[in-house]
Amino acid sequence: MKQVLTRSGILFMVLFIWTCGDNINSGNEILSLTASDSLVEAGGSVMLVCTAVDEDNDKLGYIWKCASGTLTPNGSTATWVAPLKRGTYFISCTVADGYGATDVATIAIEVNPVPGIGVSGKILNAVDRSPVTNALVTISGQTDTTNENGDYTILNVGTGNHDAAGSSDGFCPFSAPFIIPDDYEEETFTYNFSMSPVLVAGQTRMVLNWGEAPPDLDSHLLTPIIDGNTYHIYYSNTGNYEGPPYAKLDTDDTDGYGPETITINQSFSGTYIYYIKNFNGASDGLKNSGAVAQIYSGESCAATIIEVPTDTDGLYWYVCNIDGSTGDITVVNQIQSSAP
Repeated sequence: MKQVLTRSGILFMVLFIWTCGDNINSGNEILSLTASDSLVEAGGSVMLVCTAVDEDNDKLGYIWKCASGTLTPNGSTATWVAPLKRGTYFISCTVADGYGATDVATIAIEVNPVPGIGVSGKILNAVDRSPVTNALVTISGQTDTTNENGDYTILNVGTGNHDAAGSSDGFCPFSAPFIIPDDYEEETFTYNFSMSPVLVAGQTRMVLNWGEAPPDLDSHLLTPIIDGNTYHIYYSNTGNYEGPPYAKLDTDDTDGYGPETITINQSFSGTYIYYIKNFNGASDGLKNSGAVAQIYSGESCAATIIEVPTDTDGLYWYVCNIDGSTGDITVVNQIQSSAP
């Protein structure tokens, strides 16, 4: 029996062939990926432009990627802020039309260090180790503001002695000296520190910050007699705000920089003894740590700043005594072989 192809069948086949042919995606193509500069200093910015066409006039989407630095895309353009480390960095732009067609192009940017050494770091809350955001950081007259992670960067600082300062709403002002050695060869020096939240009346807070090494410096506080007992506050006996000893180790750091923080919530008559132990056991670890202890008293955030001695070996740094009745601080500041 012969099959008869009707006019309607012929029309359907013609329409099917015409429709399928009309839906073929012709694709897209990146014509150029350009940068405002191919060589930039560390921390400098580059404007990037991706020029592309789509043969079907489909709307194009742009995906920008780079493994380092800060990339801010805006459609077919993007701004890239270079990292602080010297090197060649590759930035890619992928163009897609939403129907499966893509094209990708990559451009290389060379980053050179600025003259001198940059300083970067992180600022933490000295009590709970959360990032301190929007803090103004000043190092040797240059400033930056911390981001949402508590990070800051200041370029072209150089070696030698420097003063660091930090300020932020709700925190006591921070101030401390630090040194970048003359033989330091890296392009960026890391200087992390912590800031104490403003205290309430009657509180005293001891905050310890130090460098990358040793990884674990431990804060210790010996109390006077409180309700018939004396107390030793440290990582194995962290204390209590609401009951004896009315003092607490707020944070214990074991990977360098700090903070190690102890807060006296209520003081009692007698002498409090504050000292630091190098948990890792190297006798020269303390003197090379760059440690700075800051003791804050009351709502005024009055601070006593004590730098670790650099001329003596020993596992213990006897920092100071605190009079529980008057709040007076007697600085001892000596490294020794045994605990006070």
